Amino acid sequence: MKQIYLDREQCYNFDISYYEEGKISLPADVILQSKGYSGYDQIHQDFLKPMGNRIIHLSKTSNDAPGWYTVESR
Repeated sequence: MKQIYLDREQCYNFDISYYEEGKISLPADVILQSKGYSGYDQIHQDFLKPMGNRIIHLSKTSNDAPGWYTVESR
């Protein structure tokens, strides 16, 4: 099960929770671009870049660490 980290600013901009449960569907390239100045680490880039503008579905449960969303489908 693959997870993607969304920092507090990303969560705020996407109007989803950093701490609580949530779901969102976004294009992979939008997620990459939203990270800002610091950018994503190589693991996230290697996963997201090949997907281009394909929509990926993310969900977060109360058991997930803050900011970590599970990739439901891609």
